Amino acid sequence: MPKHEVGFGFQHFWPKAYEAFPRFWEVYPRLLDALNSLISRGYEKTDAREKVIINLGIFAGTCLSEINTLVGNGLGQGAIKIARSMLEIAINAEFLRLFPEQVDDYIDWFFVERYQLIEYVRASAPDTLSQYPKELQDEIDNDFQSVRGRFEIVKPGNKPRLRPGWCAMGLDARAVKTGFQLEYKLIYPMGNKLLHGTIGGMSMHADRSVDSDRIAVPPSLRYCKPALVGGHLCAVRIAKTISEVMSQDPSPTFDVLNRDYALAWPNHAEHDAESE
Repeated sequence: MPKHEVGFGFQHFWPKAYEAFPRFWEVYPRLLDALNSLISRGYEKTDAREKVIINLGIFAGTCLSEINTLVGNGLGQGAIKIARSMLEIAINAEFLRLFPEQVDDYIDWFFVERYQLIEYVRASAPDTLSQYPKELQDEIDNDFQSVRGRFEIVKPGNKPRLRPGWCAMGLDARAVKTGFQLEYKLIYPMGNKLLHGTIGGMSMHADRSVDSDRIAVPPSLRYCKPALVGGHLCAVRIAKTISEVMSQDPSPTFDVLNRDYALAWPNHAEHDAESE
């Protein structure tokens, strides 16, 4: 049986992506080293909040690698969607650092998500319900009932309903509380349109120079830069969050990371400094 060469992505585009952002690729290893120095080290004792924030840091590091892989293959729109996720991860980490009383809600929202899944199975895929033993179903139901009151919105004259997320405050408000206004403005509007596939998100995939009515064929450099800038910003921010909550300095230091950011994105760095 003949062997077939298998490829993933657009290898011919890699040099173009590198040439477009050479300074970022130069500083990227130090950014990754700094984040890894905080999330990979052994901590003797960690409380619930610290464990959550460290794991959010690992999540963010994975997102950064995903962004770089997509940008390297000329899939900037996909990279923006990952940057949107990374933004929320970084905001949540800093929000939990600043407001530790919110940690229980963040963790216990798991019981709500698990209950919503089993309810979906019961209603829409009952033939697969046998995959969930009765003991597990009872556990899911009981766990949900134990936290239900904390996540319900109660208005006079209406039935209680579950709020849409673990936090009563929306992501935009959490962004303000945590000082993520710049990152939010840079990433969220584009990321949300692409993530939800709105007509605006669809138009972001079109190449007007060729045909404004059709999705353009990748790869291209479109939206690669904002995805990298957003990912870079969020990576530094979540490293700062972990550093402060764990009382540990990263290696390389934040002085190096800040200089690297200014080197990679000089125009954005000037804007950032003015906005602080």
